[in-house]
Amino acid sequence: MTAPGTDWTRRSVLAGSAAALLACAACSSKNAGTSPGTSAPASGAGGVSTGGSGKSLAKVSAIPAGSGLVVVGAGVPVLLADSGGGKVVAHTAVCTHQGATLDGAGICPLHGSKFDVKTGAVLTGPATVPLTAVPVTVTGGEVFPG
Repeated sequence: MTAPGTDWTRRSVLAGSAAALLACAACSSKNAGTSPGTSAPASGAGGVSTGGSGKSLAKVSAIPAGSGLVVVGAGVPVLLADSGGGKVVAHTAVCTHQGATLDGAGICPLHGSKFDVKTGAVLTGPATVPLTAVPVTVTGGEVFPG
């Protein structure tokens, strides 16, 4: 229920929550002494510990070539993609159309929106807004928030 005169949509709540969690993740990463790198927070994939300051999100080797890997960092699903040469990019793994979690190929299970896993760009709708980039760092073959 909402207060009289307040019209909260699911999209606005998810967008606000994701932005707040990503801001918290960025602050905790800086406080933990991680250095900025390539592009997202994430967790628990490929036998790697859950996201949090200083903890590995995934191994680069766990990210499928030509696709992506969805992990959860700071409670937010993140899509990791290998952009070549050991560099990893990351974007929120939440569809900008209606907020469903994307699969590793960047496809929304609700209405079939497809996103480029390396750039976050919308490839096919109904989504019209690209995914938000999330900072990550690659060190020793592992992906860290930052």
